[in-house]
Amino acid sequence: MRENTVLIRPPRALWVPFDLGRPFGAPRDPDFQREVLRAVLALLEREDGPVILEDFPKDAPGQGDTDMDGMVCPIPLRRPKRDARSDIVKEVMVEIGELTPWREMFLVSHGRSIVGVSKLTVDAAASTLGSILETGRVEGVADDELGFCLRYASEDLRNWYIEAASARPGGAASPQQLANWFWGETHAGALILALHSVCLASDNAQLQRVAASALVPRAQRHRLAPDTSV
Repeated sequence: MRENTVLIRPPRALWVPFDLGRPFGAPRDPDFQREVLRAVLALLEREDGPVILEDFPKDAPGQGDTDMDGMVCPIPLRRPKRDARSDIVKEVMVEIGELTPWREMFLVSHGRSIVGVSKLTVDAAASTLGSILETGRVEGVADDELGFCLRYASEDLRNWYIEAASARPGGAASPQQLANWFWGETHAGALILALHSVCLASDNAQLQRVAASALVPRAQRHRLAPDTSV
């Protein structure tokens, strides 16, 4: 996380807004990976400092665009209302139940998963995010761990949905289509979008940092309410 790098203060660091476990962005995209590597190596040529922390200015390919053509939702989920928050976690739980058969198909066909960094079940991850949304806290989680909790729970929830959706019948959707489906068509996406403004306004510095830098990909921030965009 970016705040860890700020505290550690390495001589040179490049923060990237990519999915956890993908420090060079999208797999099988050597041109983009070389662009990231060049940005890292360019820091070695800098003479200012002694500490330099740069932000990579692009999202990885597949973290979202505006083309929805061809995406078919694996199950006809109810479209979330933009500003509805009171029952959003309950709606996410319903979605999880509907998507579980497709997630199980994904595990059978792939034999692995990138979900698990939060060490929470998907239901618990959704409940954790709901607690942050409603109270700004999570029972049993120290204030100085809330940023990690927010980042990891949101990553696991999103990746669980993407894995489930990728097992849909009728052919594979592109990463862009899956990202747009999650952020634009699911209550889980609406939950994380709602957390953005809440965490930016929080008195917890870690929640603020995660919301500002890593919670919603830049390519999906057009979905945020105008007064919360950064």
